[in-house]
Amino acid sequence: MARSFDVEKNKEPLYWSIGLLLLAIWCIRDGWFPPESKLEKYPEFPESAWSLGLQYEFYRFNRVTGILTTIASVVMAVVYKVINRP
Repeated sequence: MARSFDVEKNKEPLYWSIGLLLLAIWCIRDGWFPPESKLEKYPEFPESAWSLGLQYEFYRFNRVTGILTTIASVVMAVVYKVINRP
């Protein structure tokens, strides 16, 4: 037997979904498709990468953040659809 919960309809999950989607788009663009000027200043794999430490890890950070925020955006969109069902 399915449970029925009385949840108030609102648009807050939709706002979160849109905000997370915008963050995901920015992170994906910055992580996988950085502009040439950024690649010249911060190459993805510099010759002396081992001596520089974690300074050049933001490409990987942006890629992981882009994937996670995309998943979170989809989850929030599903929550919005479930809450606002007729």
